[in-house]
Amino acid sequence: MLKGRRKSVFKISYVIIVLLIGILAVAWYSHVLKNELRELVRNTLKEVSSQNVLIVRKEIEGDLNALTEIAERIGALEKADEDTIVRTLRGVSYRYSFKRMGYCSANGRAYTTDDSVFDPSQWDWFQASMAGENCISEPLIDAVDGEEIIIFSAPVKRRDKVAGVVFATYRIESLKEILSVTSFEGEGYTYIIQRDGDKVVDSVNPTSFQNMTNIYTSMRNADGRNMQVVKELRQLLDNGQTGYVIFYNKIGKYMYVTPLGINDWFLADVVPVDFMESTSNDILYRTYVVCVVLAAICVIIVVMIYVEERRKKRQMQNLLYVDELTGGDTHAKFLLDVEKKVMGAYREAAFVMMDLDDFKLINELFGYAEGNSVLRYTWNVLHGHCREEECLGRSIADRFVLWLYFDTRGEIEKRVTQMAEEIQRYVIPQASEYILHPVFGIYYVDKGDEDVEGMQNCAALVHNLAKQEKSGSYKVYTDVMKEKMLQKKQLSDQIEFAYKNHEFIAYYQPKYESVSQRLAGAEALVRWRKPDGQTISPGLFIPLAEESGFVRKLDEYIFREVCLAQKRWLDKGLRIVPISVNLSQRHLENPEFVDEYKRIVDETGVPIEYIQLEITESALYEKKKEFIEIMEKLHQMGFVILMDDFGTGYSTLMMLKSIPVDVMKLDKSFVDDYDDVRGRQIIRCVMRLAQDLQIAITAEGVETQDQYEFLKSIGCDTIQGYYFAKPMPEEEFETRMEMSGLAGEEA
Repeated sequence: MLKGRRKSVFKISYVIIVLLIGILAVAWYSHVLKNELRELVRNTLKEVSSQNVLIVRKEIEGDLNALTEIAERIGALEKADEDTIVRTLRGVSYRYSFKRMGYCSANGRAYTTDDSVFDPSQWDWFQASMAGENCISEPLIDAVDGEEIIIFSAPVKRRDKVAGVVFATYRIESLKEILSVTSFEGEGYTYIIQRDGDKVVDSVNPTSFQNMTNIYTSMRNADGRNMQVVKELRQLLDNGQTGYVIFYNKIGKYMYVTPLGINDWFLADVVPVDFMESTSNDILYRTYVVCVVLAAICVIIVVMIYVEERRKKRQMQNLLYVDELTGGDTHAKFLLDVEKKVMGAYREAAFVMMDLDDFKLINELFGYAEGNSVLRYTWNVLHGHCREEECLGRSIADRFVLWLYFDTRGEIEKRVTQMAEEIQRYVIPQASEYILHPVFGIYYVDKGDEDVEGMQNCAALVHNLAKQEKSGSYKVYTDVMKEKMLQKKQLSDQIEFAYKNHEFIAYYQPKYESVSQRLAGAEALVRWRKPDGQTISPGLFIPLAEESGFVRKLDEYIFREVCLAQKRWLDKGLRIVPISVNLSQRHLENPEFVDEYKRIVDETGVPIEYIQLEITESALYEKKKEFIEIMEKLHQMGFVILMDDFGTGYSTLMMLKSIPVDVMKLDKSFVDDYDDVRGRQIIRCVMRLAQDLQIAITAEGVETQDQYEFLKSIGCDTIQGYYFAKPMPEEEFETRMEMSGLAGEEA
């Protein structure tokens, strides 16, 4: 009996131990499962919040950008009064979702499209825009109908000065409608709040705080447990952070806050805790019941639950990893798959980024439904060209990323070209002539490279370059390209400072009469010399200046320097010669420069016949009619006009007939062909044609005796090039003029 009792005690102890182990195992599993589900909940909230932020920013920034464009158009109007501007606004207001639009003059009077007149001078948005900023106001009450609004405003600039402000009122109710799209099966809703907790946009959801004015106040009034929550939320908002809190309003709720990047506004997405955790709570409850009732088979039950949860977890992961529009992988899933492939056996691979150039125009012109159709078609094309082991994901909007394998690099470029050609076959029903323009950036992955984010950055860099240059359907990343981008950024940061610090100086390349070899003039060229004596090549900073528009300042700066130098030489009693100064296409796009140049000539007191202007042939070709009008005005003022780079690819006989130039500068590419029979004949023909049209000829890039003798023999008027002289600083050119004046200098 004692032995039997001992057995029973052992069995009971064993059962108790097994039960304890089972309970501990279930408790441990429950703890792990809760953490995983909570992490998944946080990620889901973060993803939903990010999407909502994108939607709100797109709406607000799209309207603000539209208002900015309207302000620029109004700024371009000559002598437009308030009535004209308001009529202009009425003519375009129907295109936008604004409640009303209006114009504020600099004197503080505002005129609206619904015939209201008021004084906005004390309002922050008016003052900010008069200071040159685009502005979005805090919520206001419409004085006309008491409706809640925000105001968008943008400065109207004329001649780089703020002449007034264009503004538009936007209904808070419109933002409510955007945010009223239900999430989480109708259980979720969204607020927009300010950093101090004040409401910008509340929710129409019946379970939200009703008539909320401040989120902190509403939380305190709703439940005493929210006192600590208010502190946590305030800390998130004060620090401008993304995060969540759990508060109570009859039931527990998640609130996930994300900075909007507009004013001090935050997006707050709310969803009940029970809804987000209902699945995990059900699972845990079943686990506990089964553990109590069937302790002997608790391991099996745990395994079943684990398998079930894995399935449910995969379902929830699909929300993050499956693109809703295309049904393919999201950007997050793509990056996870690529990380796994990078860690595996090495294969030659390329990281490719692609989007459609000016895709937003499709949405604007043909609607979002057509835009979505284009995106699905593009996905199908890309997916059809991907092999089984390769990856494809959609990032945002029309941007796609690909991970492709290859044997030779040419294979990737061929595949990308085929993808582009197939995408371009898409036909938009409303506009069959519209052609899609896919642009690819290709980064070839180096052996041992495991930084997926770095690969993506390189592909993005070359992709952006391809879009900027519009040189084809794809561009391949190189290390040289990265160095050039860094160099370009450094120069961009330095160029404005260099301008203010007078680091740009004028160099002069002399021109000589072909027969007498006397000094006949010079061309002024810009050089960048730093205080330490280092010089920056014009080939580096001139393209950057042209791209940014800074070249207009640079042109005007050199023009003024040349005028001042000519006046100094005149005061010294030198026999001065005409100096030609280059005009960029950017200058020609703004006809106001003509009066400014004439003013500089008058201020410096140099006779206008000693200042000439050089205009490139390609600039004249693009906007011939407008530029001819500018040239005629320059002629009337007394300027001599030179056509630079003649013969570089745009020349036509009709062009010479219609464009009023005084001097034609024969490009170096013509001069270099003088030793070819056909080349000589072409030069002779051009020379005779110019002489018949009474246009003087200057040959550029003359470097040899033979070139000079040939050009002189056919009647070329003046010679410019290294044969006579390289570009030189002001002091050296002054010496040449002195020698020319004293002795009739010969080269």
